[in-house]
Amino acid sequence: MNVGRALGTAGTLATIFFALPAYAQFSAGAYGANIAILLSPLYPTPLSNVHLSLEETGVDLSGSSITWSAGGKVVAQGTGRDSVDLKAGALGSELSVEADVTTQDGTRYSAKAIIAPTQLDLLIDSDSYTPPFYLGRALPSAGVDLIVQALAHFKRLNGSFIPDADITYTWKQSGQVLGSISGRGKSSVIIPIEHLYGGSDITVVAKSSDGSRAGETTLSVPLTKPVLDLYEDHPLYGILYGNALSPVSHITEGEMAFSAVPYFGEARAVNDPALSYDWRVNDTRIPASAGAPQEITINAHDSSGHADVSLEVTHASNYYFDATGEWNIFLASASAAQDPFHAAGQ
Repeated sequence: MNVGRALGTAGTLATIFFALPAYAQFSAGAYGANIAILLSPLYPTPLSNVHLSLEETGVDLSGSSITWSAGGKVVAQGTGRDSVDLKAGALGSELSVEADVTTQDGTRYSAKAIIAPTQLDLLIDSDSYTPPFYLGRALPSAGVDLIVQALAHFKRLNGSFIPDADITYTWKQSGQVLGSISGRGKSSVIIPIEHLYGGSDITVVAKSSDGSRAGETTLSVPLTKPVLDLYEDHPLYGILYGNALSPVSHITEGEMAFSAVPYFGEARAVNDPALSYDWRVNDTRIPASAGAPQEITINAHDSSGHADVSLEVTHASNYYFDATGEWNIFLASASAAQDPFHAAGQ
């Protein structure tokens, strides 16, 4: 896998919207009976279609005369008309909806709701290892920290936006409330990823302090395992990160140094002391260099042949970290020699 080429996404984005809950009004003499308006989806997007329906307790809606009004204008009416489809307004708007119900015995009920669409975005990143100048996103794996940023676009009627300081964020991981990182203004959090099983669902519920705006979104975060890429370490140009070696590679040099990169693992650097590099060339184990365990040099002077190179990288304390790679490398020079391949320093 050529990670340096294949991955160029700067971030992951998920969006969901919120509409204010419905409020019911009760009629005199109708003790124990009431109606309420339900919205579907519960969090409409701006300018999206919204289905509104009546939920009743002790009220027979099927034979009742029902009138729906939106913004002060009648939009639907009829016997048993217990639902209506409307269109949400733009971001920052509010649409007042009312349902008036008159039962067959003349009892009247009413329920009101306000549709105030807001936008809530989630951006994710992680502190897994990627090499210098890598333009893609650091994918999360077991043992790393997930970095999540919520962007609440809570727009008021006057056009201003509610600041983070006036919004309370409740964070959940796979349904479990993370109370220690939740709270007012906590729009950015760090969530440890402890294992690889089934990924991780991150949910945030955001509510303004005045109760006028709120939102909720869930983002499923797939986890990956560390990935190994191998690069030429050119004597003049350094590590050629833009050109990872393929499983079969031909090198027109008699000697070449190579550097391995364990993408997306729990590591501070490629030579993190917690990482263990197990190199093998032609089924022979090659001890890793103490100063640069991620590097190996293969020498094929006066020969023309190939080296089967394999590498396994593990972590001292994170047993989920297990990255492996194999490369069939052909180096060429003037003539052949017996068993020409060896690691530098051998």
